[in-house]
Amino acid sequence: MNKIKVALAGQPNCGKSTIFNMVSGIDQHIANYPGVTVDKKVGFFKYNKQKIEMVDLPGTYSFSSYSLEERVAKEFIINENPDVIVNVVDASNIKRNLYLTFQLLEIGMPVIVVLNMMDVAKRRGMDIDSQKISKMLGCPVIEASGAKGIGGEKIMKTIVETANAKSYYEEFKINYEELEPHINIIENTIQDTTSSLNKRWMAIKVLEGDTTIISHLKQEYHDIETLAKEQEDKFHSIYDKDSVSFLATFRYDSADIIYHKSVKENNKGKETLTDKADKIILNRFLALPILFAIMFLVYELSIVYGYKLTDYTWPLLAAFKNFVIDLMPKAYFTEVPLITDFAIWMVNSANALANYIPIFFILFALIAIMEDVGYMPRMAFILDRIFKKFGLHGQSTLPLVLGGAMVGGCAVPGVMATKGIADDRARMATILTVPYMNCLAKVPFYTLLLGAFFKPDMALMMFFISTVTVFIALIVAKILTSSVLKTRETAPFVMELPPYHVPTFKGVIIRAFQRVWVYIYKVITIVLAVAIILFAMLQFPGLSEDAEAKYNLQATKALEKFNAKAQKSTYYELVDTKDEIAELLNYYDGYKAKRMATTSKDGALAIDNKYKQINESYFKFIKPRSDKEARKINRILRKLSKDRNRILRNMKNEKVENSLLGMAGKSIEPLTQYAGFDWKINVAFLSSFAARESAVATLGSLYENNKADNTRAEEAMAQNSGYTPLHAAAIIIFMILTPPCIATMIVVKMQTHSYKWMLFAIFFPVTLGVIISSTLFTLGTAYELTGVEAMTYFYFIVVFIALALGLYPDKTINWRGGLKIPSKAKGQYNVYSKSLKGGK
Repeated sequence: MNKIKVALAGQPNCGKSTIFNMVSGIDQHIANYPGVTVDKKVGFFKYNKQKIEMVDLPGTYSFSSYSLEERVAKEFIINENPDVIVNVVDASNIKRNLYLTFQLLEIGMPVIVVLNMMDVAKRRGMDIDSQKISKMLGCPVIEASGAKGIGGEKIMKTIVETANAKSYYEEFKINYEELEPHINIIENTIQDTTSSLNKRWMAIKVLEGDTTIISHLKQEYHDIETLAKEQEDKFHSIYDKDSVSFLATFRYDSADIIYHKSVKENNKGKETLTDKADKIILNRFLALPILFAIMFLVYELSIVYGYKLTDYTWPLLAAFKNFVIDLMPKAYFTEVPLITDFAIWMVNSANALANYIPIFFILFALIAIMEDVGYMPRMAFILDRIFKKFGLHGQSTLPLVLGGAMVGGCAVPGVMATKGIADDRARMATILTVPYMNCLAKVPFYTLLLGAFFKPDMALMMFFISTVTVFIALIVAKILTSSVLKTRETAPFVMELPPYHVPTFKGVIIRAFQRVWVYIYKVITIVLAVAIILFAMLQFPGLSEDAEAKYNLQATKALEKFNAKAQKSTYYELVDTKDEIAELLNYYDGYKAKRMATTSKDGALAIDNKYKQINESYFKFIKPRSDKEARKINRILRKLSKDRNRILRNMKNEKVENSLLGMAGKSIEPLTQYAGFDWKINVAFLSSFAARESAVATLGSLYENNKADNTRAEEAMAQNSGYTPLHAAAIIIFMILTPPCIATMIVVKMQTHSYKWMLFAIFFPVTLGVIISSTLFTLGTAYELTGVEAMTYFYFIVVFIALALGLYPDKTINWRGGLKIPSKAKGQYNVYSKSLKGGK
């Protein structure tokens, strides 16, 4: 048969990713579902010469349309029509997980249930009869432990067997008793639909008010919404029950029946390891200190130690730059071909960002570990206690984490994730505060400034940066929810904490690689596209005639000085023309650049041999040794190289300063000068609105020493910018407070359905950023503060304000009804398939 398409579904924290990694291996592809920012992971593998494509659906508790993840998962199954659905179930928490299982079975497609984490269930003294569960559900049930690599072979075998025996699949059905007549009426109405989806399942989803299915059916049945409301009203008038909550209750009770018939708890009532750990980790006094300690450890390992790894990766990037320069036309003293200038600009832009890949890999690996262990949902639980004092919600945690509360997120999916927040006031506040988080694109900018001005205090500064954003978000949320958002409705937060799990090395590494690849892809596409635009804006109108004449005169004088001194050497005949001098100069600068990029003795020897072969006569001037005449040429050659680099740097600065982008940066200098910003920093911030990483790429190129130098961007900025650590602190604070990229602003508009809120999300942070960074720089200058001291004062002032506002009582709570949890329904409910003939 053709390739088997498999959909992998499961609730969050069920170990779905572990099963996915175990089965698909490293042959994975990560992208986005069309039109949304939810990750789409696809794995490919073979079993018995049968090709299999597995799509890892977003984790979801149910199959409704209330969250983006649920909608994406359901639309994939509806539109892609997979051959098999593999439902991963947490074996240690079967009762909760079966709620989704029932909804998947009702779709009418072949389903395989994988009881994952069987080792955890056994450690808890649970005896699970998987054969009995298989009989009651009417589908294959496989025991597995993804963390230990157990069950992969059986899963693959069952996938192939189930796909090949698709026509023999038995329909699953829950008898919903009182609701059955109303389901039948809708099912009979849509019997003639051309849709291949299961009619009964669609009828149930219509009664649940599922917008995706209703839209799907509306093309053929225009009155389907009216019919659904009629049946819902009839059911409510007869039984005084809501059909949605009735269906939910039925499924929970059905799960309870299966659980008690197939699971025996030997250690019931005994305290588990998770319970013991949570007594400490979730302790009301220890939870926050532990959270802060974990965050500091993450930054110490990723930022500090990750930065040390760049000592080994930078020579590779420098070698790549030298390789590109070697391919380009050579400069004729101060006349650099445009194509060469463009190539160096692009390589500098890419290298400034690629240099931080080791940092991101460690950071993403640590975040993956926390996700797998089960600490991330606990973070939501811990922070909910704080969030509710500021008008936010426990459900705000995921958007803030996605946005970069743990550093390394993205504001676009962070804002998109707010769709699932039931609390309207908290949802709006979260949308407007997610942009304050430290998204992945901001990290290179921070790392650049920390590497340039705060090397001894990198971990402390990164801790300040990452945690102060949360306090700033809380302050802004409190202000908004106490003023412009105070009339919006609120709702309570309910969540379930998963048990702790041991992460798998393979799963952590794969996810870290996937996220790093997304970063690299962004650099290759968006950032380099912005770099091209910026390069064009920096070329026009170019140097004036007077400026060109001035620099030509400087170049002529430098050459004349060299010529006058070279005439006194016996080697003068080798450098007695301008062409020969230009060739020698390029030879010297090229050799110097390659030696700077080489750290080993063997590498240095190889470069020496290579340049000897290129021109042995010139090599005497590079390493004159005991040759006095060659040493004379070496001295004046070094002076000429310095003069040329100085002229090139001054030409570049004047050209950039008078360019279109330079003029834009200068036009806002009157506003930003109080924060210590010059036009170059303004240019970097302007470029960052297209893509945050562009700020680093721009600064890396603007502060580059010269055309053949392999100095890092942070070193070049420290040497050439004229900034102090206090300047850097003000720049960092402005970046913390400014709005994110254009893409995020578009998503803000989509989620709020308002251009006004989008404009507010742009101009409010910019105004705040200018005021605060200017105040800090002015006071820091007056009191002669260092950058670390200024940042420390700023940090504790923000924390104090946040704590003060947290103590201020919130009088605007407006609950939209009480907490609604399905109660136990009366009577017993049947879960059956055709093979069980209605048996319980």
